[in-house]
Amino acid sequence: MNGGPGIRTLALAGLLAVLAALPAGAALRTIEQAYELRRDQVQLPAGPAGTLTVRPCDGCRPVALRVTAATRWYERPHGGEPSGQAAVLAAFRAAAAKPGMLVYIYYEPGSRRVRRVVLDTPAPGVRR
Repeated sequence: MNGGPGIRTLALAGLLAVLAALPAGAALRTIEQAYELRRDQVQLPAGPAGTLTVRPCDGCRPVALRVTAATRWYERPHGGEPSGQAAVLAAFRAAAAKPGMLVYIYYEPGSRRVRRVVLDTPAPGVRR
């Protein structure tokens, strides 16, 4: 051995240098929250702007969220392009007789503006 600093000492010094360069006290900010609900826990608005009401649990008070023209509507998860509100409303109504549909509501917590509404209807024979 030559008496110089070992590889572990150099690695630790490098790690400390990287950690020291990170901003101290960087705050995380919630930009989106979501509800995963059964169909009967959601009341969708009839128009492109309005109020979407959810009941997060059976004993919970209803929560009103704001739908705008910027809200994106999807008939299925990972569906690619938005389906549009009319198509989602039609699928939502058609699923009234089909149990197992889930509705995902993604919204901005500060403004309560809904960003996305996504329907998730199980394949035939799949029970939830």
